[in-house]
Amino acid sequence: MRRGSIDDYVIEAIVGFQEGPGLVLLKGRGPYISKAVDVYNELVHRLGDGLELVKVEIGSERVKGRVFSYITISLKKKF
Repeated sequence: MRRGSIDDYVIEAIVGFQEGPGLVLLKGRGPYISKAVDVYNELVHRLGDGLELVKVEIGSERVKGRVFSYITISLKKKF
C-alpha cells in the first residue's frame, strides 16, 4: 500500500474489483499494517456479503537491509 487516506485505498480496491474477476491484495508493511486492516474493515462495511476473504498472510521481509513486518490480505468479489 502506498501512503494515502483509507477512503482512497477503498475506492482503489473497488475499482480493482470492477476491472476483472481476479484478487485484490491489500498489503501493509511496518506501521501501515493497521491501515491495511482498516481498509479491509471499510470494504466489509461497504460491500458486506459481496466480499470474500481468501487469505491473510503475515510475516516479515527484508527491504534495503531492514526487516519489516507485513500483512497481506487477499480479497475476492463474490458476485
